Amino acid sequence: MADQLIANVIEIIDGAHFHRLELTELQQNLLEAKAQVTDSGQKTRQELKDHFIRLKKKLDEALDLRLSELLSEVEELEADSLQPLEQCGDIIEQGISTAARVMDEGKQLLANKPEDNVELLLKYKENPDSKTLNSLPEVPCLSDVPYISAEFPPSSVEKHLLESVEKEGKVIGRAPVQITDIEELPGSLLVKWSEVDEDSPVDVSEFCLQYSYGTIKSNDDAKATFHTAYTGPDTIHTVKHLRINTPYSFRVSCKGEGETTWGVWTVPKQAVTTIPHYQWTAGTDGYSTSNEDKTATRTGSLPGQTVVLYSKSQSYRCGHPVTFKVLKLGGERPENGVGIALSANNTSTLVREEAVFISAQGNVFVDGQEMKNRLPPLSKGLSLTVNTEMLANGRIRVSSSVKDKEVTFDWKIDASCPSSPITGPGVDPKVRFLYFATSSAKEEWKISVE
Repeated sequence: MADQLIANVIEIIDGAHFHRLELTELQQNLLEAKAQVTDSGQKTRQELKDHFIRLKKKLDEALDLRLSELLSEVEELEADSLQPLEQCGDIIEQGISTAARVMDEGKQLLANKPEDNVELLLKYKENPDSKTLNSLPEVPCLSDVPYISAEFPPSSVEKHLLESVEKEGKVIGRAPVQITDIEELPGSLLVKWSEVDEDSPVDVSEFCLQYSYGTIKSNDDAKATFHTAYTGPDTIHTVKHLRINTPYSFRVSCKGEGETTWGVWTVPKQAVTTIPHYQWTAGTDGYSTSNEDKTATRTGSLPGQTVVLYSKSQSYRCGHPVTFKVLKLGGERPENGVGIALSANNTSTLVREEAVFISAQGNVFVDGQEMKNRLPPLSKGLSLTVNTEMLANGRIRVSSSVKDKEVTFDWKIDASCPSSPITGPGVDPKVRFLYFATSSAKEEWKISVE
């Protein structure tokens, strides 16, 4: 009994040890969360101060400039209005001076025996200055003279300025859009995001997804260089051509209808894909591979013989897309095409059981039987995408699309066929892993996969 109790104690100690490790990890996560709050708060406080200092400076400059313009208008109007009044004043001053002079001259004549100076009296009478004594200059009435004033209508900038200041800036606890999930795909990552503020008055019209190499924890990281992967209305995007086992950081932003700048970015979220990109089987007679085995080219080996080239492994996972791009067509021969298969044991044709084949002519074959529905013929530069979905009844729903045309059907597969041995976290054992394949009998058939 003592041995059992000792074993129980050891088990409890081990459990406590692992529990402490888990709590220590959570404690570290909590410290990082606290640091994010305090660091972002300090940064935002400084941003707010800098913004309003800059705004005050611009506002002071704008108000000073406007005041200077208005004062200049007052000076100009004042000068223009005073000019005729000054001229009128000069005339009055000149008339006063003339009248005084005429009075003085008349007084002198009267004081020196005017009866003996008839000639001087006549001359005084005919003096032009004496004749102007009845002429008065016209002085404008006050109602005709400018009364300079300033007007500040009810729609003055003051009201709008105060209203604008009240609405200036906004403190946001979280970005209005958040990354919800990042899923591993072969050589790529499927990023999903959604709006978190459903009551926002702004109707989001466009999203922007960016990524950076490495583990970036803050958008202020000076070492981070973000690249735009997607802009548009969708809330899901596959970022392709990524290096496996290499960390990437993703962030998302959005903008409303009519806005020209992106809003607040989400905190960067890290992810890595451990799944190698889609690859063709290298070394298959009749084909050569390039571009890290993502491109297959039909060679002159086995001329005229139809040869099927399969993927390196059962790497195609149902529920995900696989895209084939035609780089060289080699004519619309019936054996040219691509497809998916449960097995790779037939290298002569894909028009067979346990396979779906889409020919370059657009014909669709399921388990060797041709369907009535067709896709547009393939041509150089066109891409064909095959997407699948596991159904509850064990069937696989297959959707094949070229351009804007899509053909969808349910593919009944043999439940006894072995599935892929791929296992791991997040891998549903019920999900089928298939081969993707291409078929051709002649050179100049070149196809890439992603």
